[in-house]
Amino acid sequence: MDLPPNYGKGSHYWQAPLHHGQNYPNRPEFHTSGTQGSPDLKSNSGPEHRQLSQRYPQHYPVRPHIQPCNDINIGFRLLKTNPQSALDKAETLLKKYEGNLQQYTRVVQLKARCLFLLENFDECIGYVDSLSKSLQKDKGVMMAKGRALQARGHLMEALPLFKHLYEKCSTSSNDEKTNGLALGRHHQLMGGTENLRTAQNIFTRLRTQSAGGQVNTPCSDREIELALGRLLQVMGGTENLRAALDIFTRLRTQAAGWQPNIPSNDREIELALGRLLQVMGGSDNLRAALDIYTRLR
Repeated sequence: MDLPPNYGKGSHYWQAPLHHGQNYPNRPEFHTSGTQGSPDLKSNSGPEHRQLSQRYPQHYPVRPHIQPCNDINIGFRLLKTNPQSALDKAETLLKKYEGNLQQYTRVVQLKARCLFLLENFDECIGYVDSLSKSLQKDKGVMMAKGRALQARGHLMEALPLFKHLYEKCSTSSNDEKTNGLALGRHHQLMGGTENLRTAQNIFTRLRTQSAGGQVNTPCSDREIELALGRLLQVMGGTENLRAALDIFTRLRTQAAGWQPNIPSNDREIELALGRLLQVMGGSDNLRAALDIYTRLR
């Protein structure tokens, strides 16, 4: 299956894991439309799409304090540079913290993420399935299994995991962003009008929250803006492509110190803009995309 660029590598998939049992109040289910055609950003209006600050008061419960363990933190830092070394360390730490549930849970998360990043997807799924029910319900462990199932193409099997994470495990604004991006991207991968509209609703809600409750307003969160822009590109249609171009152009201008029409040093933004220009076509757009790719090369 075709996976997004840098699949599984971004920080939005993996936040610092903390074990807790508190739940965020249930969110209303997303109601999707079966209307054919490409939905646009202006379709989210009416009382069901009122400002997020009116719908979800941002009073998140306080996380229980967990004493940090430096050796576990070192293992998580190794994920970015050497996941195999991180996996070796995790195996040792599992024995060390066997009697400490909180720290043991963090090490289990570490091992699951290592297996995923090493692309041992079946082993990752099998490892999670071998754990106790309580450990399988940990949000970090559940995310690893969901992404491994996603990578193996088991999209319907992974969907309930991502929905549970977003609806039941978003106990902070950071969790809500992480889990919302994961769920939205999963719907985007599944494709089809309803799934794409559901992904748009999720990304729009995250954007509204990040923009202080202002609907249809760009926010300062780069990852949310990139996710929405890429989704609009997939949805296609003149209005959606133009909206995506506005998003990527604004991100580029911001990354270049608010200098318009100047290349930035953000490779991810530059690639997103280049791919969009390529999809839009036309001699000017293709030439601009070529300039971006040549410069990055």
